[in-house]
Amino acid sequence: MADEEDVALSALDSFIRGAEQGRFPQLTDRDDLWHLLLVITERKAIDLVNHERRGKRGGGKVRHEGSLAGDSSVTAPFDHVASPEPTPELAAQFADECHRLLDGLRNETLRTVALAKMEGRTNEEIAARLKRSVPTVERKLARIRKIWGKEMAR
Repeated sequence: MADEEDVALSALDSFIRGAEQGRFPQLTDRDDLWHLLLVITERKAIDLVNHERRGKRGGGKVRHEGSLAGDSSVTAPFDHVASPEPTPELAAQFADECHRLLDGLRNETLRTVALAKMEGRTNEEIAARLKRSVPTVERKLARIRKIWGKEMAR
């Protein structure tokens, strides 16, 4: 069974993969980023609930760990996820994960490229900012993907 942490990690992984593929060109500021992360996380939570409610998985009658902490009438811990803002816990968890991944790069140029990509910058914009060629930026992005792929596999 999956839980809240699995959903958050899956959402972060989807965001990073989407950012690498340039699927979020309209991210212009922190508010756009939080909104996008919330939408991704909410959809992941809904998908998990639907997955767990399938007949093969007990038809929603299997009690989840999250429902045991509070009200015993709650059978699906993600029923109350929708909120315009991330919870402080989710924001802290996301920030910690980003810091951990960025610290794992151990190279200031790689961190700069990763942050610029997370901000929605194109490879051409990053190359201009660093005064490097686009193929150099693409090689650095491939290196970042490789490093983070190993981290996510742990």
